[in-house]
Amino acid sequence: MPTSGQITTATITDIAFGGDGVARLNDGAVAFIPFTAVGDVAEVEITSQQKSFYRAELRRLLTPGPGRATPVCPHYGVCGGCVYQHLDYPTECAVKQNQLLDVMARLGKMASFPAPSPAVPSPVEYGYRNKLRLAPTVPVRDERGVRLDYGYCQRDNKTFLQVRNCPLAMPCLNDLLPQATRSSWARQNAKRQKPSNLTLRVPANGDPTFYFGHAPPSIPWLRETILGEEVRVPLDSFWQVNPLVADQVFGTVASWFRQTGARSLIDVYGGIGAFSLAIGKDAQFRVVIENDRLAIEAAKYNHAQKELKAQIIYGNAETILPKVLTKITPAETTLVLDPPRTGCLPKVIAAIRNTRPAHVVYVSCNPATLARDLQALCQDGLYRPIQSAWFDMFPQTPHFETAVLLQKEPTP
Repeated sequence: MPTSGQITTATITDIAFGGDGVARLNDGAVAFIPFTAVGDVAEVEITSQQKSFYRAELRRLLTPGPGRATPVCPHYGVCGGCVYQHLDYPTECAVKQNQLLDVMARLGKMASFPAPSPAVPSPVEYGYRNKLRLAPTVPVRDERGVRLDYGYCQRDNKTFLQVRNCPLAMPCLNDLLPQATRSSWARQNAKRQKPSNLTLRVPANGDPTFYFGHAPPSIPWLRETILGEEVRVPLDSFWQVNPLVADQVFGTVASWFRQTGARSLIDVYGGIGAFSLAIGKDAQFRVVIENDRLAIEAAKYNHAQKELKAQIIYGNAETILPKVLTKITPAETTLVLDPPRTGCLPKVIAAIRNTRPAHVVYVSCNPATLARDLQALCQDGLYRPIQSAWFDMFPQTPHFETAVLLQKEPTP
């Protein structure tokens, strides 16, 4: 049995969700090894033993597997963000799609989950992010007074890594970063008892900005686009970080809505109404539910600009959705869910199962909570996944976006 600190040889046979390579050691136990690729033969050091597996670190690559690439970032392997820069991009995309199917089968217990179609890679592998959020260091004093550096946590989630350039960010954000960290606002932030994060953001019109903590209310709403049409987004409200891929998600959901033939749309966790706006006039009746007040105001504005009638309701999904579902005709309704990474609360799942709208579109950035919620929705054969789509919204990182179309099965 391997012990902590022991060096052993491992052959990587798979890559688990999260990015760690998977190998079976000589005693038959599974080991998870970051920054490895399928086909690698490597010397690894055992770092810890869990109940049913080991964790190890790559010490020396003996034989590289196919699909390896040279990392772009000098901090790769230390920074806690990227996990796939050592793979070429087609290999990364294939790995992530396999992970989706594995998670749906293993956690979601779905033996017949439909293969992703479309499967959409990002048009750009680097320089895609329209937003950076950097954490502050401990304040330090220099010749100009008190200042802070900003950056990310390292892989240990404790140690700070100063960032002067992030290859995932759009170039204009990296260009703005020195100005932001030397600004008078940065000096003020450094004097706070608890300094705030630094956020840099660039909208579709390419005019970047930055702020510390929450966005000042004086900054006008940003101009973004959905399928080529301008919308307004408050600076502090949620918006997808990879606009080119986001449009593919909007278009897919809109296409699926038309496919269902539904008259009514319920857009839950709706934000500024992005999916409702993408669906447009294909819905005769619509409700948008959101718990961000600024996003609600933007949703009202955006729908008015497009002359789309909508009930736009402020509140938590678990409180509002059960009430809304009592007022719809289930056979004519498609419900769109786009929850946070934590997924839907049980009350939301229960409300859907009790009312049984004909179709549910679930959009998720976390396959684990997606699998959990789909298993609950499909329990006892109530719903069946008939289509799925995969989108690489976050190249080089362990994350990706998934959309699933559920259809209510006929009552026996």
